[in-house]
Amino acid sequence: MAKKARTGHHGHHAHEDSERAMAKNTAAEARAKAAVRDAQSLSAKTRGMQQKAQAKRG
Repeated sequence: MAKKARTGHHGHHAHEDSERAMAKNTAAEARAKAAVRDAQSLSAKTRGMQQKAQAKRG
């Protein structure tokens, strides 16, 4: 009986969580997209720096 009540409560809680997660997800997605753009420009910079470093070493 207690188990059933808990699952019922959990079901309601899960709905709240999913809504919160959805809101978080869109924000996270926007952040991820921005991070990808940053990472691409950053990786281009680091690639250039690595090439310079290799040229110096060579």
